[in-house]
Amino acid sequence: MAYKMLYLARRAKDVAWADWPRTWKSHAVFASQFPAMDGTIDWMRYTTRIDPSSLGLALGELPVSTAHDGVSVAEAQDLSTFLGKGFTREQRDLIDIDELRVFDRYTPDFSFYCSETRPVAGPLGEAAVFRFLKRKAGVPRQDFVAALQGAHAADCVANAGALGVSRWALNLSLGDLHPDFPFEAIDECWFATAEDAARALRAPEMARVVAGLDGVCAMDAMVTMLTRPTHRWPREPRPA
Repeated sequence: MAYKMLYLARRAKDVAWADWPRTWKSHAVFASQFPAMDGTIDWMRYTTRIDPSSLGLALGELPVSTAHDGVSVAEAQDLSTFLGKGFTREQRDLIDIDELRVFDRYTPDFSFYCSETRPVAGPLGEAAVFRFLKRKAGVPRQDFVAALQGAHAADCVANAGALGVSRWALNLSLGDLHPDFPFEAIDECWFATAEDAARALRAPEMARVVAGLDGVCAMDAMVTMLTRPTHRWPREPRPA
């Protein structure tokens, strides 16, 4: 069974938007020097927010958030890969220092350790839409999981072709949540191009898929990110 780590990143206040992808990548390069990171991750993508204006669209034309700057997603065969257990205390201190150079807080505060189901298997593309989902108050966890893996997954499969989705994954958070990031699932769909993703976000089929989450998700707390990969390791992941 593979595990994933995703995080919803915001850059440090003194990192300019133009410098953000390069600065973020430099953190991966810095962390890769430590033996604990050697060969333990199957694949990783840092994906930077796409602003609608870069696609010739006004902000209100796409149902996306601009409150964060990017989403990281990585996969490994061992959950401990993402929990920092292979680092010495001195190494962890160095990583903490570098994290505050790059981000507005330490990464464990906005990271999600997840198990994945994949309704639509296929390649990663040049754009991804991530939806961070909070469970609706009063909905039991088991009902939340059943709805996502049942009716929602079926909706993903039924609409992927019309929407141009190349891969659709559902990530269920494991462990405790941070109060500022109370998301128990992350919906992850990939597209060949940013233009394809933008068209899908405005399509009636996507609106119906999202509306179907209303029974178990707090819709006003949903965070939707339109992103593009700005750092890849390796450039192509292992086949599904």
